[in-house]
Amino acid sequence: MTMWPKPSASERAATRAIRAAETALLLLVALALSHVVSAVAAERVVIPEGRHILVDGKLGPGEWADARRIAASDSVTLYLKRDARYLYVALQPAQGAFSVDLYFDRGGGARILDLHASAKLGEREGEFGQWPDWAWWNNRGWAANVVRVASFEPREFLADEAKEYQIEVGRLGARRVWLSVDVQVGDETRSIPSEGPERYGRRWLELRL
Repeated sequence: MTMWPKPSASERAATRAIRAAETALLLLVALALSHVVSAVAAERVVIPEGRHILVDGKLGPGEWADARRIAASDSVTLYLKRDARYLYVALQPAQGAFSVDLYFDRGGGARILDLHASAKLGEREGEFGQWPDWAWWNNRGWAANVVRVASFEPREFLADEAKEYQIEVGRLGARRVWLSVDVQVGDETRSIPSEGPERYGRRWLELRL
């Protein structure tokens, strides 16, 4: 019978260090995989049922507590919920927003639907880079808060705390749509979400209504 020499104290310490490093590596891999799963799950959003809202650009206490909350970027939070008739959408930038465009890709060959809210409301259907001219106040089946005028001379507007939309589900024409958003904050326009499938040079969230 072969007798192997017992490992020294330094060898035992080295073995423990290797095992600890292997465990730490496995934990890091598991954490990375969980992040990937979370990111993929965030791309497909099942909209929960919730209560109606007051479209005033202010996220009242508990008003959006029953909504799906998504950190759409490092500076914009997105809220989504619905009831039997309406889809409710709110965007809350870290700084106030002046204008928002909700782009809905409804699939099936339908053109992109753009719902715009700033000092005016307007909608249009088209393709990126080939939009028709705006016809303001033509919004059908949806509403959103508009920015308030601070001064006419010089013309100045007050940024919204949030932008809230109430949209008839029937306007979307499908229970599965894709959403992408432009948010104007100051002189900068930011596109959200920052992650998700890419089409038309933009990132999108898949919504299940």
